[in-house]
Amino acid sequence: MTRRRLALSLLAAVTLAAAGLARAEEIQPHMLGWEQVFRIDFTPMPKGTTTVLEGTLTNVSPYNLTGIRLLVDVLDASGGMTSQQLAWVPGRLGGGGDRVPFSISVVPAPAYRVRVYTYDRSGERLREPFLR
Repeated sequence: MTRRRLALSLLAAVTLAAAGLARAEEIQPHMLGWEQVFRIDFTPMPKGTTTVLEGTLTNVSPYNLTGIRLLVDVLDASGGMTSQQLAWVPGRLGGGGDRVPFSISVVPAPAYRVRVYTYDRSGERLREPFLR
């Protein structure tokens, strides 16, 4: 009877461990076409045991934007995603080329991809310059 309990316990442990290894589904940006609204530039900077993505986010649209969250994909040497994280961009980003810096702590990796996950449009569209 003891061997049977041990075998069942071992089977239960293996089953639970296998369930924990199930891969979570990849999240995608919620805002389709964000590439037409923003330009993202960043550089990974090693800082001790971590890496910091230092960059700027530029609003190329004519709208004021708030509530901006970035989606960071951590990539392996072959370009496969190993993890993801979300980060808030502080403040408001005015339209027409306004820029805001960002700094995101990430795990060290061979490469990263940064995309806009969500944002809110606020206020009116900027007026077009008067043409003579």
